[in-house]
Amino acid sequence: MRTLLGALGLALPLAAASCDDHQQFTTGPGESYCGAVTVGAVFRAGLSPRVQMRLKLDADKLDDSTDSPGALSTFEAADPATSTAERRMLSEALLRPIPAMQHDPLSRPAFGDGRERNAIYAVSPVDPEAESLLAIVSLRSDDAVEVRLIRPGSPTNGNDDSVPDGRRQIFGVFSLERKSGECGF
Repeated sequence: MRTLLGALGLALPLAAASCDDHQQFTTGPGESYCGAVTVGAVFRAGLSPRVQMRLKLDADKLDDSTDSPGALSTFEAADPATSTAERRMLSEALLRPIPAMQHDPLSRPAFGDGRERNAIYAVSPVDPEAESLLAIVSLRSDDAVEVRLIRPGSPTNGNDDSVPDGRRQIFGVFSLERKSGECGF
């Protein structure tokens, strides 16, 4: 009986440690997570339905309070119909940990079934005048990754033209899958 209890005592910490092992989500050389923003307007604010995202990730650093676990880039193709030029809101923007949050339950939010691990980071846009965004990274049980970009933005009073692009509200959910290469941008 004592041997069985001893074996269980050793096995339980190992089992608990393996629950947090998300190494399979780490991108290797020449790999990225690629995908597009959710097209539905109710799940998107301040982003065109043409916005694409690329994520490079080191899952071993998800809980590191000082080192970035990865970087995000976005790309929006030009739209000849509206004369909109190609845009990059994020370019290899580091996922910046928020150290004080590591000691708060908010550092481990739960978003329902199918999401093994969720983490919140700050990211800086390309435009130095733009407000930072929050990126919520969700590692999914189907080996995909979701990223939510959030910026509260300035009040618009119904007139989006009065608020500069870098201060507008942003909300978007990106579904990303592991691919070879740089996602085409």
